Amino acid sequence: MAINTRTEYALRALLEILNSDGEAVSAAEICRRQMLPKKYIEHLLAGLKAAALVSSTAGARGGYILARTPDQIRLHDIMQAVDDTSWELGCNGKDDKYCLGADCGLHGIWNEIAEKLHNTLQEYTLAYIFEQNKTRETT
Repeated sequence: MAINTRTEYALRALLEILNSDGEAVSAAEICRRQMLPKKYIEHLLAGLKAAALVSSTAGARGGYILARTPDQIRLHDIMQAVDDTSWELGCNGKDDKYCLGADCGLHGIWNEIAEKLHNTLQEYTLAYIFEQNKTRETT
């Protein structure tokens, strides 16, 4: 499974927000620090806001803050917020035009793998990812 750029960039933005110690961070500042395209990040931040993962304030001191604690934000939530369906497998995906449904001999195994993958993505929180990122930066 490959995580797509929507999830990667959303994670990088969320890590910048988390690293700001509760201060609002503008999309422009996130993009400058992470060298990301502003229009793309603004689009992703809109999805994160719609999913109630971040909130925003307008004005000169405005920007984005986390709407939940980092341990309440799960990788799966982030992927859903930015419409990353790369974790969906075969018959469980949005594009199921080739799926044979229950008649397919592989249907059961795809469902089993998809459930395990979903559970794994639920285990990883933004707090955990942040700590892992900090550990790697200091070593």
